[in-house]
Amino acid sequence: MDSGNSEQLEYILDTLSIGVVLLDSSDFRIRYINPYLQTLLAAFWQQAEIIGRTAAELLPGTVHTAILPLLQQVATNGKRIELAEVPFEGFLEIRGRTYWRIVIEEHRVSGQPGQLLVTLQDITDAVRAQLHIQAVHAISSALAGPSSLPLVLERILSVLQETFGSKRCAIILLDNSVPAIEPRLADLEEGIPEKSDTPQTARVVAQLGLHEVSQNWQATLDEKILLETVTRQHRTRIITDTSTTPQYNFPYLNHLGEPHRPGSVLCVPIFEPHTDDPRSQAEANNSSRTVFGVIEVYHLRARGFPAEEVSLLEQFAQQAGLAIQNARLFRRIDRLARTASRNVRQKENIMQAMPDGVIIFDPRWRIADVNQAARDLMGWNENVLGQGLREAFEQSDVRWQQIPWSYDNVIEELEQRALAGNSDEIKLTGANGRAYTIQTSYTPIRDELGDIFAFIVIYHDVTEQVADRERIEAQVIARTTELKQRNQALQEAQEAQAITSARMTVLLERLPIGVILVAAENKHISVINRQAVELLQRLGAPLAPANDPEEAVLRAINQDCAQLLQALPMLGPSGSLVPYEEHPLAIALMQGESNEAELHIQTSDGQTIYLLLNAAPLRALDGSIESAILVLQEISRIKLLERAREDFFTTMAHELKTPLANIRAHLSALLAPDLHWTNEAQLDYLQTADQQVDRLVGMINHFLDASRVEAGALRLEREPILLPELFEDVQERLEALINSSHRTLQIQVPEQLPAVHGDYELIISVLTNLLSNAFRYAPDGDAVQLLVEPIQDGQKQKAQSVRISVIDHGPGISQEQQTALFTRFSTFAALNRPSVDRPGQPEPARRQKATRWSPASGLGLYISRGIIEAHGSQLELASSPGHGATFAFTLPIFKGKRRLTRPTEPPGTALTKGE
Repeated sequence: MDSGNSEQLEYILDTLSIGVVLLDSSDFRIRYINPYLQTLLAAFWQQAEIIGRTAAELLPGTVHTAILPLLQQVATNGKRIELAEVPFEGFLEIRGRTYWRIVIEEHRVSGQPGQLLVTLQDITDAVRAQLHIQAVHAISSALAGPSSLPLVLERILSVLQETFGSKRCAIILLDNSVPAIEPRLADLEEGIPEKSDTPQTARVVAQLGLHEVSQNWQATLDEKILLETVTRQHRTRIITDTSTTPQYNFPYLNHLGEPHRPGSVLCVPIFEPHTDDPRSQAEANNSSRTVFGVIEVYHLRARGFPAEEVSLLEQFAQQAGLAIQNARLFRRIDRLARTASRNVRQKENIMQAMPDGVIIFDPRWRIADVNQAARDLMGWNENVLGQGLREAFEQSDVRWQQIPWSYDNVIEELEQRALAGNSDEIKLTGANGRAYTIQTSYTPIRDELGDIFAFIVIYHDVTEQVADRERIEAQVIARTTELKQRNQALQEAQEAQAITSARMTVLLERLPIGVILVAAENKHISVINRQAVELLQRLGAPLAPANDPEEAVLRAINQDCAQLLQALPMLGPSGSLVPYEEHPLAIALMQGESNEAELHIQTSDGQTIYLLLNAAPLRALDGSIESAILVLQEISRIKLLERAREDFFTTMAHELKTPLANIRAHLSALLAPDLHWTNEAQLDYLQTADQQVDRLVGMINHFLDASRVEAGALRLEREPILLPELFEDVQERLEALINSSHRTLQIQVPEQLPAVHGDYELIISVLTNLLSNAFRYAPDGDAVQLLVEPIQDGQKQKAQSVRISVIDHGPGISQEQQTALFTRFSTFAALNRPSVDRPGQPEPARRQKATRWSPASGLGLYISRGIIEAHGSQLELASSPGHGATFAFTLPIFKGKRRLTRPTEPPGTALTKGE
């Protein structure tokens, strides 16, 4: 070749975008290399001198190993070898995987050793375009149904590997972004979830080159994973060196069987495609679109990612978004189809399984469907479908006993009843000859526009229910009558119970004794009456308030009765303390025995209160002790009366003993055979005995009158009484006492004194008793006054009553003695004086020095008070020690006509009137 052509060829080789190299056929040393290829080799070998070096010295080991056999083959046989699409990953950081056309042929020049001509043409763009088209076709062909998504995702990763040589990549999707179409996607539901309290998660759904520990990688969507950043920023993220971003967690890569953290990551978002123009809308509105997940490409070491690879990966992400969207659509269509099919089957199954008869009519009331129950009832066969209502009824074997519509207008009336939502109860005889009671309902079915496209008539067999209802109605009537009778009886029983309860309440309140009902379980008070509360308060029990008994009764309920009684020091008859365990209540509750005890207690004011306690257990039906009733009765007065009665009988025996002894002594003297008495002496002895007998009769009459007074059996014979006449009679009866006492009686009666109304003899006995006491205690030579004063009532001038007073100037009576003066068996004169001062010792000197005493039994004042009270008045006493005493009472003025004469009785029978 001439020099001009050589220069032109050299120029062409220098500017050509194809690599050209000449190698020795023997050792494959470089004889020529054009600038383009030299530039490519500079990425592996930085020395400037390349000519003369062998291929083994310049090429990477893997490349040399792959190309050496080809060079040797061409050098040996001289046949041309052409490789169409050879992938090369030497420029991954700047271009990714590249593709080359390599041609090796023998180049012979005369006079020179054999050479090999090797040409390399970069066909990466063409191959990538072809691969992209193939990938789109492969992905599109895989979108054949709802279960194709896993295959699509795997093909996307395969295309990535083929196109860029990406050996480690993964598709990570958010939960709920795709339908559940295979086991590893089973819990990913369709649609983007609404915000809730449950954190959203993401997981690997397809992968290449991940270690087995991360093949099912799952993480919470937060700032620790790159997907969260991409979802928030809606753009691709590239991390060329993950050591600079330690906050992120990544799936581990598989390198020689060991897990390794990625050195660099390319993360491309998968957007939901736009419904109109997915590609254009995806580019324009990424910020407002939903992110399904990401495609992540990993490298073991830190490195960059070429723009070509990023752009192409974003296109694949769009394909993934379309695949996910299509899978969702397929899933929805498949679900709707299955739902429709299932609904049809369910409708048919329900229709046939329903025990009720169901007939579906079209808008023109032609039978569209009917279930077996309706066919059996009506006697229809399959031919009834499509027939009109009247025609179908004519073919039916049903005999209608009563129908709520007219046969001529049956369609119009049924439609009106359906529109109104009515239902009917119809009696008929079915095709099988059985009698039925049918509940019939009519329902119109409307479409989305509100138009009626069907009518449903349902026949519900209520034969048994109606029979049961009729039977129940009859039973209800009978039961109601019975309940009315029972209610009436119950009401009567309740009324009787209420009356009994009210009576018991009144009885408890009116009882003069205390009653307490105590529960056996906890010793708490269940029932207590007012008398028991007042008695316990007097004994010193802490039952408040003391001034409100009703409130105290309410507060005493549920208090511990055992504690209340334990706090009260009860004494027995011997005066020793009785423990609570020996109380009648404790014995009744613990031993189940009825018991009583007579106890007493000394109050803080020194008063002794005597109690009679009775307790009895109350048992349940099973015999167990349920409660106990405690009865508290104060017997202090009874005890006092018993002592007074004992003293009274002692006094009475002593008083009777003296006259009896006198009588016996005189009679014994008269009967003594060795003594001879004159007639005068005998008469004197007999008169003395007769006087003692009169004295005994008087004392016995006193006892009888006292009993009548106490029993309220004292009878009065009222009459008009002239007081001057009565005073004259009294003075005659006391003449002996007055003459022997060395005292005088002064009677002061106003002139023109009207008559009084009373019992003559009983008033005389009262005055006799009062005057006798006054004469016994008045000083010698003193006068006893009998004073009469008329008493006017209000503004009236005429007197309405008369006040009669007996006044003496004796030793007087103390206030303490006045309290016991008028009580039976308690007159201090008979109880508190020594025996030498008792009746039968009438010496004047002894009586003047002694305190006041009454004759005989000391019952004179007790009887006198009873007589005056029987007249409607009060026997009053005014006295103090050393100032004498005044006894007074009033009698009413007689307002009728006084009788002219009255019988007279001997003085000795004054206190025996009415026997």
